[in-house]
Amino acid sequence: MEKPSAPTSRFQGTRHLSPSSDIFRALAHPLRMQICSIIDDKNPACVNEIYGALNIEQSIASQHLRILRKAKLVHTSRKGKYVYYQLDYDKL
Repeated sequence: MEKPSAPTSRFQGTRHLSPSSDIFRALAHPLRMQICSIIDDKNPACVNEIYGALNIEQSIASQHLRILRKAKLVHTSRKGKYVYYQLDYDKL
């Protein structure tokens, strides 16, 4: 008699969850949510505007913006020596 096979699951590991987990991780931090709010208000916003509005160090703002970029929640554009951030509303 043939042994019944285990039920097949639609969950095939975490490999395909990586982009989603990056998004959830990025949005889970309250400071990054504040950064997204500032970017939404300014549209676009440069790093100086972001760290100035939050009264935090530039390096802290840059670290959080890097996580938002990695999750593809923000797009950047350069104007002279300034980098401006815009939200990717399709990802949100």
